[in-house]
Amino acid sequence: MRITALRTLAGIFLCVASAIVCFLPPAAADSLPRNPHDHFKNPERCGRCHVITRGEPDPGRFRAEIEGLCLECHRKENLGRTHPVNVRPHDRYGKMKVPGDFRLDEDGRMMCLTCHTAHGPYLSSAKAFPAQAPEITPLEGAGYGYKTYYLRRTSPERGFAALCDACHGKP
Repeated sequence: MRITALRTLAGIFLCVASAIVCFLPPAAADSLPRNPHDHFKNPERCGRCHVITRGEPDPGRFRAEIEGLCLECHRKENLGRTHPVNVRPHDRYGKMKVPGDFRLDEDGRMMCLTCHTAHGPYLSSAKAFPAQAPEITPLEGAGYGYKTYYLRRTSPERGFAALCDACHGKP
């Protein structure tokens, strides 16, 4: 008898919760952030990442303290496989060529934004790696999207190897 009562209460709860979700105004769903980096579009925040030259942010130059800004949201223990940061590729690996679109900080060191771009799209219609599953969040007008991980380079066939090969690949 007790199990039946619990099932009935659970059923009532699910019906009420479903009704609430179904009747939320559309604006409530639209107010959810789709891109967790949308706040970077605010011009007042540019100076947190970019070097300011003559009162304007320089899009190609980053402050040396940029790692701290990234780690305000991204915890080191949740980053998974990562690349060393705060190293100068030219000092440590003399022959290594870092592509021009892979940014270094103001002191010529690797940083999160060397491999990632904070201004990139959150979702893409293309996979970042072969086994990637689509996200639940619908991509506007194109079905479901795949997380980009804000990577500067990926390949649906080769995955993250396209990123690594940009610096470490065979000539």
